[in-house]
Amino acid sequence: MEVHHHPQLEHKPKPWKEYILEYIMIFLAVTTGFFAESLREHINDRAKEKEYLVSLVSELKSDTAGYSQSLQKVMIMRPQLDSLYVNVTEASRYNYVLEGKWNTPVNEANVMYLPALTIIQQLKSSGNLRLIDKKDIGSKIIKYETFIEGPYKNLVAGLDVAAEKLYNLEDDLCDESEFNKKVNDNIINHISNDSLGTTGYYNMTLKIRDAEKLNQLANSAINYNARNWGYVNLLNKAKKQATVLLQDINKEYGLEGE
Repeated sequence: MEVHHHPQLEHKPKPWKEYILEYIMIFLAVTTGFFAESLREHINDRAKEKEYLVSLVSELKSDTAGYSQSLQKVMIMRPQLDSLYVNVTEASRYNYVLEGKWNTPVNEANVMYLPALTIIQQLKSSGNLRLIDKKDIGSKIIKYETFIEGPYKNLVAGLDVAAEKLYNLEDDLCDESEFNKKVNDNIINHISNDSLGTTGYYNMTLKIRDAEKLNQLANSAINYNARNWGYVNLLNKAKKQATVLLQDINKEYGLEGE
């Protein structure tokens, strides 16, 4: 039986123009996808940038308010520390009693303000500081953080040491029975009225009248006062940096109404 073979179909090569057209279409598809992905990332980055900056603006507002309050507290305490110094150096004139009208505020006032820097730390730890598109703003953020973490916190630590030295000397030299009574009254008041209130003024009688010991106490008041003065200078610098950074962010990103 004779077998008949079908003639094979001949495959003609595509015209070169079709190859070029296919290449162009693939190139356009890849390029469009690349630009679409880049645009999506850019939009997401700008959204994250704004979110961080809105939070940073809120934090800077809190910082500037904290610096202002701390400045007021220091200015109030300065004359009280002066009076305490006179009270100790002229102890006999005060019957060896530390007067509560200036000694109590010195013991109870906390003049120090420590910024949390929460948003800046988040920006750095997450690597998202790169999202800050305006390089000048990024530089000022780092400058502010460096100042707070360095000179500012170092001085605050020294201020805390000076305050503790004053308090410890009073513990060593004074009869604190009246102070103890005021504290107990305050605790009872808190339990009864669910309101802590204020301790109220209390005198502290000097148990030790040794001139050298009294001189140490007087000098500790002066040292604390001097460190407060240094703290004022850094408070003003910190407040200025925070204010300028806040204003620049609002100006560059239009966040005043956020």
